[in-house]
Amino acid sequence: MKKQHISRYLRQTMIEGFDQSKLSDARVLVCGIGGLGSAVTFYLAAAGVGEIIMVDRDKVEETDLNRQILHFTHDIGRYKVVSAYDKLREFNPEIKLNPIPANLNESLLRSLPHPDVIVDALDNLSTRFILNEFAVNNNIPLVHAAVEGFEGRITTILPHRTACLACIYQGVPSPRTFPIVGVTAGLLGVIEATEVIKLLTHMGQLLLNKLLFIDLQSWDFDIINIEADPSCAVCGANGRKR
Repeated sequence: MKKQHISRYLRQTMIEGFDQSKLSDARVLVCGIGGLGSAVTFYLAAAGVGEIIMVDRDKVEETDLNRQILHFTHDIGRYKVVSAYDKLREFNPEIKLNPIPANLNESLLRSLPHPDVIVDALDNLSTRFILNEFAVNNNIPLVHAAVEGFEGRITTILPHRTACLACIYQGVPSPRTFPIVGVTAGLLGVIEATEVIKLLTHMGQLLLNKLLFIDLQSWDFDIINIEADPSCAVCGANGRKR
C-alpha cells in the first residue's frame, strides 16, 4: 500500500483506539458504483482505505445523475468505474484504486485479489446472490444495502456467524426500474462505509444478525433481528455439504 501522510487523517486518529494502519493496510471490494457505491467509495477514500477495487460494467446515463454523485454530466457515456477513478484519484492520491469495467460473476470474483471486506452496492438480487455465495464460501465479511424511493435497508454478514442474504431473501424478483431519490442512496451508502470502517478498525457495534430499516419520509429507523437458516443452501447445513 502507498505511504500515507497521517496529517490527512488526524481528526479520525484523535478518536481513542482508532488505528489508521488497519485502514491503510486494507483492501475493500465495492461491487456497483452507482448511488450506493458513489457514497461508499467516496467515504472509504476519505478515510484512507489502502486499496479499493471497484467493479461495475455499466456506463453513466443521464438518469443516474440524481443520485450517483461521483458522476458528472460530462461523464455520460463513460464507464462508471473510470468516472469514479478520476474523481477519487484526485480526491485522495495516497490510496490505490483498481477500476474493473466488467460483468460481476463468480469467475471474475475468483480472479480478484482477496479483499478484507466486500461491499454490496448492487441493484439486483440475482447478482447479489452471486456475491453472497462468494463471500460465504471464502469467509469474507459482506456489507449489504438496498434502496428504493425514500426507504433503505442494511445489514452486515459474517460468514458462518450470521444470516446470509440467502437466509434473508427468498426468490428473485423480476428486473425493473425502481424509483429512488438521491439522498436515500447517499445515506445508505454512508452507513455501509461506516460498517466497513468499524469492521476494519474493530470499533463499535455492527449490524450483525440485524436488518436496519430506514424510512426517510417518516424518519423511522427500525432494527429487525434476523436469524441464520440452518437449512440455507449457501451458509447452512445444506450449503456446507456441497
